[in-house]
Amino acid sequence: MDIAKLEKVTDFEWRIAPRAGMNVPAVIYASEALIRDMDEKVFEQVTNVARLPGIVTASYAMPDAHWGYGFPIGGVAAFDAAQGGVVSAGGVGFDISCGVRLLTTGLKHADLDPKRKALLANALFERIPAGVGSTGAIRLDGPGMDAMLRGGARWRWSTATAVRPISTVSKSTDRWPVPSRNTCPSSRSAGNATRWARWGSGNHYLEVQHVVEVFAADAAEACGLRVGDLVVSIHCGSRGLGHQIGTEFLKEMVIAAGAGGIVLPDRELACAPIDSEVGSAISVRCARRSIARSPIDRSSPI
Repeated sequence: MDIAKLEKVTDFEWRIAPRAGMNVPAVIYASEALIRDMDEKVFEQVTNVARLPGIVTASYAMPDAHWGYGFPIGGVAAFDAAQGGVVSAGGVGFDISCGVRLLTTGLKHADLDPKRKALLANALFERIPAGVGSTGAIRLDGPGMDAMLRGGARWRWSTATAVRPISTVSKSTDRWPVPSRNTCPSSRSAGNATRWARWGSGNHYLEVQHVVEVFAADAAEACGLRVGDLVVSIHCGSRGLGHQIGTEFLKEMVIAAGAGGIVLPDRELACAPIDSEVGSAISVRCARRSIARSPIDRSSPI
């Protein structure tokens, strides 16, 4: 990226003043070296987001920003419904149901025999589906997919293959409403059962990790993490399912934006007012995605 386009605020904060229809400035958090390595699309997309109605304070991009769909990957923005704010399919993303969890094991790094690391890695590889064309133990038909989408974590722990009781997820799910039938994406897409059932591959992983340093002591204590702990980090997703949800709402949002007189700087930023029927429906999906992305799972040792 051409750094001359940016105003340096600090060594790690760079500002783009409002111009050409931008309602707020754009802010990129990164070092100069990272800024220079970013592609020009980041500049274009972060400023396009700043043109959306009802955006609050600024359009932000994080240090990992790179070219995305409408929003840059690593882009962050907030919108005020009272000020005509919108929800955008590009902002919510196509990785709906994608989530990251960190599981504590109750073990210390010293408990892991170095001679058994290869055996552990091989056992995990054999038990965990990975890669294009792989299949897992759970296969869902249309009604099963509906039940999963409406029930979320509670649905998972009610199945016969679950390994933890439902009480362990109650705190994260009780506050969210269960979406009604007309906002359940699978019921909106009866003709796409095959796409819904395909849980694609991607940058998903399971990794056994070792806590070597604590930077935020209070947060680490709240999460039960200490130096020397052995933990498991899991990043999973559903590219087939999530992409289908995003594609369907994107089509509806193009129409909703036009009906609302919203001029889009980029079709990929198709959006709908937050308080509209389409906006409310996708907000349910966004809320359920935020549950999936809860970072810490303080379950009993695995």
